[in-house]
Amino acid sequence: MSFTAFLIMLLCSLLVIVASLWFIRHQLKLNKIREEKVQAGEDRFLEERQKRIDSIRVLLSVAGTDEVNWIEASIRIKNLLDQLSEDLSEHDDISAFYIMAEKTQHIPTHEQWGSLPKSAKMKFRREMDGYEAEYAEHLLRAKTSLMAHDFK
Repeated sequence: MSFTAFLIMLLCSLLVIVASLWFIRHQLKLNKIREEKVQAGEDRFLEERQKRIDSIRVLLSVAGTDEVNWIEASIRIKNLLDQLSEDLSEHDDISAFYIMAEKTQHIPTHEQWGSLPKSAKMKFRREMDGYEAEYAEHLLRAKTSLMAHDFK
């Protein structure tokens, strides 16, 4: 092998090494960016989860007051629990929120409520008051149990 051929082979080898190092460095940068995006997504997920848990706690603190009646609190709490993928419908005490949401799902809300005739509103209001009275003790237990619940 001539000296020129040796230098050409050496130069080609160095080019392959440099290209390989550049490619490895590029892949490491891409992996770091991917990891950062995944971590940011996980952080955002945990932040949103904590916001929902905080919302549940706020609702529990005002549930059954003039601010938020039991029906509205139950519907909102049940929806937040669903968003958290927490199915507590089988829990002896906490199931009250699920029961109230289920029993009142046929009652119109928001704009539909506003367009109801007064007699229909009164009928639904009596029905809701009946549910609140019937489940008052269960709802209080549910409130206490959910306040103490450890969301993992």
